[in-house]
Amino acid sequence: MNLKNILFVGGIHGVGKSTICKQLCVDLDINYLSASDVLKWKDINVDEKNKKVTNIPGTQDRLISGLNNLVTPHNYYILDGHFCLFDANGIATKIPSETFKIINPLSLTIITGNLDDVLNGLQSRDQKSYTYESLSHMQKLEMEYAQELSDVLKIKLFRFSKTEYSLNYTNILNQYNESVTRH
Repeated sequence: MNLKNILFVGGIHGVGKSTICKQLCVDLDINYLSASDVLKWKDINVDEKNKKVTNIPGTQDRLISGLNNLVTPHNYYILDGHFCLFDANGIATKIPSETFKIINPLSLTIITGNLDDVLNGLQSRDQKSYTYESLSHMQKLEMEYAQELSDVLKIKLFRFSKTEYSLNYTNILNQYNESVTRH
């Protein structure tokens, strides 16, 4: 897959990626893909709200395979996913860079959020216990890794918080629109 027609959006669980991605897709008139749906998380995990991944490389292989079956060369997509995942022991772990090289995105986006809000939202939504420290570590690692991947892949990295998104939506939309129309 070397299509250059995917905008990758990552951020920690519960930060609001899906809501933001779906709105951007409507306004940009492009397709929305959730990494969890593409790799069929429900089929490989008994509890779909469990965020621990026992085989991160295996799930990424499933993601690539799913994308190969769904993505067409003449359409644009926003892929809602992660730069890091919790492994089987609950440790924040980088997704292999090879995954991003294969996806070959037009751009990367990291969405951050207020961790108190994320923690409360996740616990309410998933009925799972998370710690502030684990989410803080995950968000920091994702931000660092997003920058590293942007440098390695030599592509634009968009960074904004959920609050900045709301305040600067038109500006953000214009930047995405420019990324898509340039290609």
